[in-house]
Amino acid sequence: VTKDDSGNEKKQFNISETATINDTKIKINSIKKIEKECSWEYDGECQSYTEPDNDYFLVIDLTIENTGSEDLAVSSMMSFELKDSNGEKGKYAFLTEAISSQLDGTVMAGDLLKGQIAYDVKDSETFNFYYSDNLDVQVKFTINKSDIK
Repeated sequence: VTKDDSGNEKKQFNISETATINDTKIKINSIKKIEKECSWEYDGECQSYTEPDNDYFLVIDLTIENTGSEDLAVSSMMSFELKDSNGEKGKYAFLTEAISSQLDGTVMAGDLLKGQIAYDVKDSETFNFYYSDNLDVQVKFTINKSDIK
């Protein structure tokens, strides 16, 4: 069962809403656009950059709360997916500066996991960001271009 903050059953959310899937709450904190990231610095100057294959990197910062009594396993590659308005999947991107905490691991009962996930994307007016729990219940967040900082 998927619900919003008011307890209404729904599967589609905007980024200001918290989605509840069974015993898991998901909240998007921010969405950033990054053109490129320094991957190697020497003497205070960037020597080498990590650049997207597509238009830019989209970095989604979110918090996952486990309100249940069982541990929750979260995998940034398995639990999440991003698609642009054409339905093309964003490519999972490994960034070192923009990601301060990976969205991977076990969230104990009553605990939180905050982290970021990055995708290499083509420019799009909207993106759909999906989360699936371990029971394959899925929820979708719609990200508009105006939501991206």
